Amino acid sequence: MTAIVEVSDEQILSALLAGEDVSNRAVARKFGISDRRVDEVRKRVGLPPYVRGRRPIYRSWRDAFTGQSEPVEGGHRRWTGTRERCGTPVVRYRASIQTAYRVAFRLHNGREPEGNVTRSCSIPGCVAGEHQQDRVMREAAKAGDAA
Repeated sequence: MTAIVEVSDEQILSALLAGEDVSNRAVARKFGISDRRVDEVRKRVGLPPYVRGRRPIYRSWRDAFTGQSEPVEGGHRRWTGTRERCGTPVVRYRASIQTAYRVAFRLHNGREPEGNVTRSCSIPGCVAGEHQQDRVMREAAKAGDAA
């Protein structure tokens, strides 16, 4: 037998106000209640209806990348766009999705990366193109160290 949990209007309102643009469905799922109940609370307190946002339409991979990242001190770049559930930053352009690291590498180096792309700087999550390395670059650096 499943226990029925009562959810107060205050709890629903708190969840609606927890983020910048929280959907009725997200709050309903959180509490296991109907979307309609959340919408009723939203209307009762005078919050505007939730309107699902449209993703910006980018003209190129470069536009998509720069539109979802920002330069920060020291030549690094912070990702402000979409992430996968595991936290990896991803760039969507037309019908394709690639990691921001691979896109940054390609835009900076003018070629596709070979193997995994890793950061050469110590700033977690940095997506600056000049701070991304592929297998070829790592092997060249390793050979240089051995000489």
